[in-house]
Amino acid sequence: MAATVHITLARSGRDTRTEIARPARPVHDSVPIASDEMTASGTSAKSTIVTTDTAAFWSVTVTGGNILAKFGSDPTAAAGEGWLLLDGQTRDFGVSAVGETIAIKTA
Repeated sequence: MAATVHITLARSGRDTRTEIARPARPVHDSVPIASDEMTASGTSAKSTIVTTDTAAFWSVTVTGGNILAKFGSDPTAAAGEGWLLLDGQTRDFGVSAVGETIAIKTA
């Protein structure tokens, strides 16, 4: 079975701090900028989401297998590059540049 990858791009400027002594914990806005669901295969595939500003975060959830992910203006997911995301993981990544997208493939 191939991994299903749910990708969300959202802003995260809110501060949930309630006490001065506690560190700030930004949370994603409830309404995402964009989202995409992809099925990973042995070939790198790019999401349709392209960033328009750097004040956002990617949230990537993987179910059904491990994947490799790479971010950039024209990324290709490949062994030995980018990020390994394991089955069941959700990982958040800050947007690095305008025009960034994500590519995934089966690990």
